[in-house]
Amino acid sequence: MLRGAPQIVAAELVRDSFDVSPADPRFGRELDLFEHAYVDSVGLTELLAFIESEFNVEVPEADLLSDEFATIDGMSRVVARLAD
Repeated sequence: MLRGAPQIVAAELVRDSFDVSPADPRFGRELDLFEHAYVDSVGLTELLAFIESEFNVEVPEADLLSDEFATIDGMSRVVARLAD
């Protein structure tokens, strides 16, 4: 149902909220956003609030702290799983 949408929305949110240039060659949907300093702990809080509101899901702490949630594609998979 939400399979394609969360990754697009999350990518746009990260780009807009954290001033990531569209020309940034490193930025991608499988990049670890935290390891490469695109998102910090405050940004994670903002991103989480947006995702939960936008997709009407509650992300459990286990998913939030997982390696999967560190990438845009991983966030998308978590949201799709929670929304089913």
